[in-house]
Amino acid sequence: MDEQKPLELIPDFLGETRHEFVAKLAYKYWEERGRPFGSPEADWFRAERAVYSSLLASGLITQSANDLRNMAEKIYR
Repeated sequence: MDEQKPLELIPDFLGETRHEFVAKLAYKYWEERGRPFGSPEADWFRAERAVYSSLLASGLITQSANDLRNMAEKIYR
């Protein structure tokens, strides 16, 4: 997990889904890396981990033993 300050989970528009939030964050991470060709999953997984950490910090989800395996299920509920 990233050891950084949790994200503020503030949507850009009413009804924005967590999937859309993760997608925008992954795009931001890709841009920060200089828009390299290939390996988009690196940015996507980093974005999912950041959103997951923020959801934990906010108390919207609780941590369990299988979280790393089921992270997407908890994020996208």
